[in-house]
Amino acid sequence: ALVVFVVREPADEGYCVVIRGGSPVSPAGQQLDGFACLEQEPWVWMHDNSDGIAPAICGSVDRALRVIRQLTPEESLPGAGRSLDEFLAERVREREADRRVPIHVTGHGLGGTLASVVALWLLDTQGHVPLRESAWDPHRHAKLHCTAFAGPSAGNPDFAGYIADRLGPELTLIHNRLDHAPALWDTQTLLELPELYRPHVQDIALIRAMVEALAGEIERSGIEYEQPIAVELEGELALDLPPSFMAQATYQHLHAYPALLGLEGLLDVDAILDRPSGTDGGPVAQ
Repeated sequence: ALVVFVVREPADEGYCVVIRGGSPVSPAGQQLDGFACLEQEPWVWMHDNSDGIAPAICGSVDRALRVIRQLTPEESLPGAGRSLDEFLAERVREREADRRVPIHVTGHGLGGTLASVVALWLLDTQGHVPLRESAWDPHRHAKLHCTAFAGPSAGNPDFAGYIADRLGPELTLIHNRLDHAPALWDTQTLLELPELYRPHVQDIALIRAMVEALAGEIERSGIEYEQPIAVELEGELALDLPPSFMAQATYQHLHAYPALLGLEGLLDVDAILDRPSGTDGGPVAQ
């Protein structure tokens, strides 16, 4: 399920918006119509000073953003009945006028893709906006940051350039070099996926057929995808896993990040997902 929650940071310094996009990204689990990578929708909040570009985002990312904009907590929860921008607007108004309120947006996988899009939406709806939109922070008292992990590309090359320009140094994308998810849906990186885990994984005929079919459909649709510049972590093959593409892909997308970020032992991915670990006959090993 798509989940969004807000955490107050220690010492009341700011807030962190955390987004879960759903189940972990897998090459087999994302059908063409399921993630709607063959559709793109224009970025309707683009500022007028962006000359000659037409940012567009993946169709399902656009739909998920619409859902996020409408989500409200149940009556028993803090922020009941208020949308994310309404809740953040209240938090900003509570602060002294001369203090900026840091708002960090983060997520992993599909949640990482959505985190970058949500951060840009909040930035583009700050200040004075067209009458069709409500300004959640008209005086720009909030300072937006985004740190997103392991997300597939959100949109076309114009969108990649636009989000990088708008968020600038406040946008940090972090990708494991051996994670398949950030390679979606750019056809160039997509076609490189079958070779990603060689020589440990060699039986890749099915994977090759899948990505070639997907890349062909994307090209026939006449659309493009591109990632903004990201920080690349130097992942290593998990040689203790069976020589299966799916086993390695799941490990690199989920389990590798805590180790690469120095959080091994502090963050138990399998416990979070409530499943056996990948090395004891559990789903990853299978």
